[in-house]
Amino acid sequence: MMDLSRRNFYNNTITSHRDHYNFNHDNNNNNNLEEVYVMKLFIKKASNIIRFNDTFPYSFERAIYRVIVSDEKGREFSTTRRMGMPTPEWNEHIEICFESEPINQELTLMVIRENCYDDPGTSTGEKVVGRAIIPVPELNVRPKKDSVVELVKLVGVDEKRVEADISFLTLLNRVLLETN
Repeated sequence: MMDLSRRNFYNNTITSHRDHYNFNHDNNNNNNLEEVYVMKLFIKKASNIIRFNDTFPYSFERAIYRVIVSDEKGREFSTTRRMGMPTPEWNEHIEICFESEPINQELTLMVIRENCYDDPGTSTGEKVVGRAIIPVPELNVRPKKDSVVELVKLVGVDEKRVEADISFLTLLNRVLLETN
């Protein structure tokens, strides 16, 4: 099994495919190539983020948000922190590498508000303001203009709609990597 972390697959910066990937798909005789699947997830923005069942007054001018994406293996990927209320914008690429084709797999997106130390119930200073589950796209299906999914929030044991959404684009490609 190839160590994918050494090739910066889990780096949240915007990178060129040509920096990391070998696009020679026709060379099946080379034993130094390994097939992987790379999903590009472009997180655009969240809309209508408001306080929902918050128990403590909160200053929205200092609201800091980020998006955490997790896959079915429990790996987590994160955007950078952004200020914004009620529409934080990230406009960031996250690349997720799969060793085999991720058929019927899903990702969990969580919008996190940070620096909530005054709010009872959080010891980490982070509070989930909404989450969504999105499917990993089919191989080589071009992204739509915008995918938008509504956010929900756990309140006790129930999921409540928060009347907010997050917009994103996804694309899954098969690539061959040199394994050296």
